[in-house]
Formats: sequence, C-alpha cells, structure tokens
Amino acid sequence: MKHAVFLIIFLLFPFTVFAENSFYIFLVDENSQPLLGYKVLPTQKEDIFSGKIEPVKKWITITKSDLFLVSGSYLYKVKDSIILDKAKGIVLFLIDFNERKSLYFNPEETKIDRDVGLLIKNKNLIFKKVEEKFPLTDKKKEVDALTLANQYETSGQIEKALTLYEEILKNQPVNTQIIDKVATLYYRIGNFAKAKDYLMKLPQNQENIIKLAGILLIERKFEEALKVLNNPAIRNLPYCHYLKGIIYYLSGQKNEAYSEVIELSKHNKELSQSLRDLLR
Repeated sequence: MKHAVFLIIFLLFPFTVFAENSFYIFLVDENSQPLLGYKVLPTQKEDIFSGKIEPVKKWITITKSDLFLVSGSYLYKVKDSIILDKAKGIVLFLIDFNERKSLYFNPEETKIDRDVGLLIKNKNLIFKKVEEKFPLTDKKKEVDALTLANQYETSGQIEKALTLYEEILKNQPVNTQIIDKVATLYYRIGNFAKAKDYLMKLPQNQENIIKLAGILLIERKFEEALKVLNNPAIRNLPYCHYLKGIIYYLSGQKNEAYSEVIELSKHNKELSQSLRDLLR
C-alpha cells in the first residue's frame, strides 16, 4: 500500500517532477496551449536567463502568443527579451517572478529543444554581458545571499540552498515567495514534516491546501487530510472531491469513494472517470 500512495501522489502532481533543477522557455498561444519549449540556463542574476534566439523569432511570428519560464511546477511570465549577440543567436530572458501561476499542462507532451551547447560554450561572454547591462548595486551585493541560494538550488545543492533561504527568512519572516520555495525544497528531499510546517505559514489558498493534503497522504494521515480538504473555501471544488475519493480508496472506504465519483460526475466528467478507473 505504501508504494500505491507514492504512485497516486505522482499521478496527482505529475508536473512537480519536471525540470526541478532545469529551466525552460515555453511559447504559449492565445488559447493557452503550449507550442514549443526551449531549455535555458540561469545567469548570475536570478531573474535573467540565457537562451537561443529561436523562441523569440517564433513569438514574433505567432500573433497573440506569450513566452513563459517553466520552473518546477510553475509558469512565470517573460517580461522582456534582449538580444545579447545577434550573430551567435543568444538572447536574455527577463522574468517577472511576481506573475506566477501553477503549471497546467504536461511539458513532456510538447516538443522541447534541450540543446544548450551554444549557451555553455559562451557562458563567460554571457555572464560578462549581464554584468555590464545589469550591474549590481552596493545594496544588492550586500543581500546577494538570495542569488547564491538560487544558484545552489539550480545546481542541486539543496541543503546549502535551504540554509541560505532560512537565513533570509530570519530577516524577512513574511516573505511568502521564500517560504513557498523552502516548503517545496523540503518536500523534494523527503522532509515532509518541515515542508508541512512551512506550508502552514502560507496563505491557505487552493494550491497550498492541496499541497498540504498531498503531504498528509504520503504520511498516511488520512483523517487529517480529509479535515484539510473540508476547508469551506475549497471543499466543493471538483479536485477536492477527487482527492477525497482517493483518500477513501486508500483507507478502504470504498462506498465513500464511490460517493465522490457520483458527486464528481456532476461537475467534472474527466476527474470522475479517472477516479472510477482507480476504484475498479
């Protein structure tokens, strides 16, 4: 049953495992459908990434399209792009981390260009140009722990990143972006107790409540998970009925699970069918 729990969590949150230590620019059309993806590399500035010129060319030719950075399970709006070297075809993407939304599509179902050989070959040039175009102020240099923490995170040195992020939180205890990042990193390394502690400090919106319920599922704390999902703010949402159906299934309450299938059929046929298939 323990393996079943982990499998179900993976199915519930399929996009959280995509690009945990990588970054991609996706071209999204006017119907919010992803068209193409391109791997990009971070620079010494946490909100600037280097990439090839191809996504910009596509964006120009496809009307009403947008560029988004995909990192982990989130989309971030590209607020600007700067051609760094036209001859080499290297571009800088400037990211607005305030415009974040949950990843709603499966990136692996979209064609992705993962070739970053050009960017690696010209890394020193890119970093030099970034420094010239976006020089750090003295104040920024004093608080550059955030950039270093981000670099540790990107390179997979999660423990070092967590140490720095938590140091930052001592001076910025209500910085929800950092709190969310710390919660996510603790979740990634399997420290669910810590992840849960930080999630509880975040606004209890739909996204965070579902994350908390997912952790409780992994911990097999089914009753607690049900209490979380019965939050008045979200308990009538189709996805909550879906999660409750899975909890009932895992805890052996088949009749209650089928009741959630029936309730889901009134609101979301796809989720209802998915839950019905699980119960068979």
